[in-house]
Amino acid sequence: GLDWRFRYSGEVRRPTMGIRNKLFLTFLGTFVVLIVAASGFYFFAFEQSLRKYIDERQQAQVERLADHLGVLYAQRGSWDFLLSDPRVLGRLYWLAGDRNTDTEPGKRDRRDAPRHLTLLTADRRPLIGPPPTQQFNRLVPIRTDNDLVGWLAYPDQEAIRDKLDRRFQERQLNFAGWMALVGLALSLLVSWLLARHLVAPVTALSAHTRKLREGDYQTRLGSRRRDELGDLIRHVDSLGERLDQGQKARQRWFSDIAHELRTPLSVLQGELEAVVDGVRPLNHETIAALESEVRQLTHLVSDLHDLALADAGNLRYHFTALDLDTLCEDAVDAVRPAFGRRRVRLRTDLSPARVNGDPVRLRQLLDNLLQNSLKYTDEGGEVHLTLGRDGDDWRLTLNDSAPGVPDDALPKLFDHLYRVESSRNRQTGGAGLGLAIARRIVEAHGGTMEADHSPLGGLRITVRLPL
Repeated sequence: GLDWRFRYSGEVRRPTMGIRNKLFLTFLGTFVVLIVAASGFYFFAFEQSLRKYIDERQQAQVERLADHLGVLYAQRGSWDFLLSDPRVLGRLYWLAGDRNTDTEPGKRDRRDAPRHLTLLTADRRPLIGPPPTQQFNRLVPIRTDNDLVGWLAYPDQEAIRDKLDRRFQERQLNFAGWMALVGLALSLLVSWLLARHLVAPVTALSAHTRKLREGDYQTRLGSRRRDELGDLIRHVDSLGERLDQGQKARQRWFSDIAHELRTPLSVLQGELEAVVDGVRPLNHETIAALESEVRQLTHLVSDLHDLALADAGNLRYHFTALDLDTLCEDAVDAVRPAFGRRRVRLRTDLSPARVNGDPVRLRQLLDNLLQNSLKYTDEGGEVHLTLGRDGDDWRLTLNDSAPGVPDDALPKLFDHLYRVESSRNRQTGGAGLGLAIARRIVEAHGGTMEADHSPLGGLRITVRLPL
């Protein structure tokens, strides 16, 4: 129907026609034009056929009459037998006909000469019938042997149509009229069904998007259509699924952030309350413990800030040509003492690699990867860092030993605040932001980052950066 909309100022806008009405009127107009064109063509073809039929029938009838008159003229020697009784011409005319007329058989002999027929002499002087006019433009010669003894003149078919011809024409016109009415009724029905069929998925999509706008991401339309509307419905369902996943991820994100922030704040609050109540003395050890919690909280907030900037595309990068192998050696030298304290063996196999990147962010990437292996590798384990060329990329691979990661956890390692609870807990691990930030850095450099099982029994991280 008509969709009424109002301005916020109270002004009433003009009603806008819905797409269903537009489609209905479009289909109906198309069908009406086709019906009118078909009816007009049918009527034109019928008129032409009827006219040709009457012309041919009249021509044949007059020619047979001319043959009869030629025989009678040869027998009588003149036209006196017609001049004395003009009705003979009428009887001969109807006897020469090849059809039934609306005249009863008993009255044919009393019929006068046809009003549309004129008998002319050889020099074209009228003898019997109405005087010839311009309409009497058809002439048929009357011959006896090879001699011309007269003419029969008659007009075109419009002047000689009888009642049967007109009734037949009226019946055909009525039939064409009923055909047009039936076609119009069918056009109304088909136009309404087509408009309803085409608009139904659009209406469903409109209602579905309204639910999405209101925050209902659970509903799915589902469609088996194979056309563009089916593709659109499936795209909207996919959008709803993505929005649902995003909403759940956002809720989980807020919950995890609150949990991660709550833990160090609770520790700080407990330590400070113990100092205030005199339970714990305010000495160097207490201040060091408080400073450790503040440092952890600051590091967490800094990681959250970097991750938020990376997700928004606002994390700044300053690209320059650098030696990636040298950067890797510096990062390894910085963490080697920490690996030694945990008795984790750190091996490297680095090939010279020249890349274009941000040295600060790439160093952050290496630090996050090495710290991740340091935190989540059992004491006495092994970590192996390799760098080499692989086709058109530089491939950086970091393998560590047990514990490993379950198969279902591999795709989630780069999610925000994700940790494998069985082994990667808060006592040994961090907040689960290091790998997420590392992946954003790799993607900003046009590379890829993947996680898989390591041949050493732990986790393998593969980073590919373009040459």
